[in-house]
Amino acid sequence: MKQRIFYGWWVVAGCILITMTMVPPIMALSNKYLLYVTEDLGISRSAFTLANTVLQALGIFLSPLVTRFLAKGNMRVIQSVSILGYCGSYFSYSLAQSPFHLYVSSFFLGIFYLNATLIPVSMMVTNWFTARRGLAMSLAMAGIGVGGTIFSPVLTFFLESYGWRTSYRLMAAIILAIALPAALFLLKKRPEDVGLEPLGGQQAAAQGMGSAGDLSLKKSWGKIFFWLLLLGMLTNGLINAGALGHFPPAMQESHGAAVQAVVISAYSLISIGGKLILGWVNDRFGVVVSTTYACLLFALAFVFMLLSARSVAMLYAMAVVFGLGNAIGTVTPPLLTAEVFGKENYSKAYGIVNSFSQVGLSLGSLAVASVYDATGTYRFAWVMLLILTAVTLVSWVGAVVLSRRYR
Repeated sequence: MKQRIFYGWWVVAGCILITMTMVPPIMALSNKYLLYVTEDLGISRSAFTLANTVLQALGIFLSPLVTRFLAKGNMRVIQSVSILGYCGSYFSYSLAQSPFHLYVSSFFLGIFYLNATLIPVSMMVTNWFTARRGLAMSLAMAGIGVGGTIFSPVLTFFLESYGWRTSYRLMAAIILAIALPAALFLLKKRPEDVGLEPLGGQQAAAQGMGSAGDLSLKKSWGKIFFWLLLLGMLTNGLINAGALGHFPPAMQESHGAAVQAVVISAYSLISIGGKLILGWVNDRFGVVVSTTYACLLFALAFVFMLLSARSVAMLYAMAVVFGLGNAIGTVTPPLLTAEVFGKENYSKAYGIVNSFSQVGLSLGSLAVASVYDATGTYRFAWVMLLILTAVTLVSWVGAVVLSRRYR
């Protein structure tokens, strides 16, 4: 009897639960602890921020190893153990007595984070979907925005009511209660493991579309398309980290904390729909069109930031285009990698791709801060990020177009 619901959509549901609970505490919510921890421990803000830098930097070196490990191993076991390790490491922040304790916790948290979240999620979605892959990937990554929206006020309540140590412990318990059952009972590594085929796999084969699996990673190192792809990943990381890290202080500096809070909430909510729209555009028109669409929106965000110093309306316009376009940080990289290398070589290629993204993510906020310190204004930083967005677009589109001659 034919299933009424393709099981891949249950996998997507499990991925949403993973990204909803495990990614926001590392990204959007990590600095909510900053004032509480620094004041209690008597440490500087940079000392606290370095803990997150340690976590992000691990991805530069470990991503290729993690993707190979997940591709060859039992993903359910690896991910489940990693979720336990993630929650234990996150809990251990609550025991910190010095910055060194934070760095040790971040080191282990970073290892478990890589093995449990975005890398296995992108691998599973790529395995399960040939058709509607864009929609599936965007749904899985939309969990990040959903989690940020839900847990931001929850964490604020915890911090104000119970303090930072108890807040770390409560969040670790919530993550464990939601993410571990999802990994154990919903997620499956590939459809072949349960006697199924990827959605759209038969149709693609019948139309002669095939897979880009013949394009091996080993043979790609000497090709310009591969270096263009990596350059785009690097600059994409720079513009995402630069924007997410410095839009908030720039807005507060020009229009106050109240306006800043409204704008951040606005683009966080819009980003949920933005990911879904990007997935639909990708499925309907292809990865070149979806990449162009997202990069143009992202570029407009920097244009509006340049115009926002004297006009709060420009900030609200920025919230719309940034919310719609910032899916290029999470949705576009796996879609591009799958387009260029296909399902067979995806895991090997994505490890390298993610390493370059992590380099950009590790340096983006620092680069913008350095420009601000040197000039006393964010205007030059926005121009720099606008140019890097154009580099991202040209590099990614060039990589896809040039790779086609080898497939």
